[in-house]
Amino acid sequence: MLIHCSARKRIRLDNPPGFDLDNEDYYTSTLPSLPAFMMYTGLEFVKTIQHLRLKPESVFILSARYGLIRGDQPILPYEAKITVKNYTTVVDGWVKSRRGNGGLNSFINSRFNLLIVRLSRPYMMAFSYLTRKLGINPCIGGSINVYSPIMGPFENCRNATLIRVRGQGDYVKRIMELPVS
Repeated sequence: MLIHCSARKRIRLDNPPGFDLDNEDYYTSTLPSLPAFMMYTGLEFVKTIQHLRLKPESVFILSARYGLIRGDQPILPYEAKITVKNYTTVVDGWVKSRRGNGGLNSFINSRFNLLIVRLSRPYMMAFSYLTRKLGINPCIGGSINVYSPIMGPFENCRNATLIRVRGQGDYVKRIMELPVS
């Protein structure tokens, strides 16, 4: 599973960190953290995890603060959002920082029977830019179901199918229709 982060977090702070990964050591010493899998509490994220009975190690998250991470990676509560205007700057920050994209190698080396991708347009644009910038082939797995308004870097994957969704409610409805093994 590859899914975008959520604005809602289990831990809420009055003045949370933003995109400033360079200050991560300071924040880590002063703020509480949780595995990403437990930190995000947005509707899409929670419904997907619960319905598909996913485990942290099988979930990859495109986080506005951290880049591509694994579900079991500890993260801090933060407030940051990828938009169509800032996605290149955000991705460049992840690539530049030694703390960005902690789950990248795991994602590249994963082989899924089915990879479910849920990225909104700005997050798909960011993921597309990231894969182009680093020369990554995202066509991993037996088949790829892309729940998004656009295919992004998966457009060249013969094993990818676009399931066009129009927002959170449409996505949740469709994901709940998936059979669970």
